[in-house]
Amino acid sequence: MTGILTIALKHPLYGRFAYNLALSIKSADPKQRISVVADEMALSHLHEGQKMIFDNIIEPLPHQCQRDGKLKPLITKFYLNDLTPYDKTLFVDADMIFSPMADFNKLWSELDGIEWTMANRGENKPDKGISEWVDSGILTQTYPDVEQWYDLSSEWMYFEKGPTADVIFAGARGYYDEGKLLTRQFAGDKPDEPFFNLALNAYGVKPHQSPYQPTYWQPAVRKFMNTMEIKRTYYAFSAGGNHLPKHQERIYNELLSNASTRMNMPSLKIGDKRSYLNERKHI
Repeated sequence: MTGILTIALKHPLYGRFAYNLALSIKSADPKQRISVVADEMALSHLHEGQKMIFDNIIEPLPHQCQRDGKLKPLITKFYLNDLTPYDKTLFVDADMIFSPMADFNKLWSELDGIEWTMANRGENKPDKGISEWVDSGILTQTYPDVEQWYDLSSEWMYFEKGPTADVIFAGARGYYDEGKLLTRQFAGDKPDEPFFNLALNAYGVKPHQSPYQPTYWQPAVRKFMNTMEIKRTYYAFSAGGNHLPKHQERIYNELLSNASTRMNMPSLKIGDKRSYLNERKHI
């Protein structure tokens, strides 16, 4: 069984994003399944009818979202293989929205048989400078045997249940909990991608394609596109980052309006993360 999984924890803003994401998926193809890993706070503003947009609402266990009694939503990505109800899972961040032209039959066919992969912007050699999250000198000093490194983007991750996915997720959370690698702070925690990179390197696994960019996020694509171009070229649009520029907000709202009209259901207004979340004031 295939399905899409997302996370909404800690704040109603993430619940609004997750609802809009589900609306866009169902409007493009009503047969698609979507589950949300959520806590009561994130979905507190949704009434019972709105919650029915999700096929499953999954509450994580404390160890899957907390460390030292503090909520750490980013670490939930390290437990996706345990949380998913699907044999074949596409995980997407809640602040994504799918194109009304998304062909899910094509998408699942493209991904079928891939044990694990993640969106990425290409390979970065450890001795040539790493991504914005980790300094290459610190990486090689802490883990001198690292041979591969990708500019990963965990907003889009596909995996099939099995030993490969299990060792990658377990390895990533193991490196995170080890606490040796110094990274730039992100959303009040450490970014998850460096720890996925360490697990990939340890087990000799690579993304199935590099670069692999199935979604449009303007800072990564580095090209301004209009809404129709995005609809035709990418499966989904990303509203990632702590601030959504006005022209990108217009694109998100247009895609959301498409979904709302098709489903004959109201959408939910979203805002900049930095306006709602203290940990996203800067990044």
